[in-house]
Amino acid sequence: MPIINVDCWEGFSEEQKKVWVKELTRTTVDLFNIPADKVLVILRETSVANWGQAGVVATDPDFLAKSRSDELN
Repeated sequence: MPIINVDCWEGFSEEQKKVWVKELTRTTVDLFNIPADKVLVILRETSVANWGQAGVVATDPDFLAKSRSDELN
């Protein structure tokens, strides 16, 4: 049984998550030719205060610019 773990940030709507789970399942079923009831999808949402990139926490007002640098901020 495939288990698909998706680590993502908070903020996706319930409708987006329903479509996401359905499409991940559909792709897995089509790719591996297995029954849909054998596919488990787990979405793990994380608050933006609890993740970062390039040494910058995502709540930083300049996160987008700072997190795209190859220098440690």
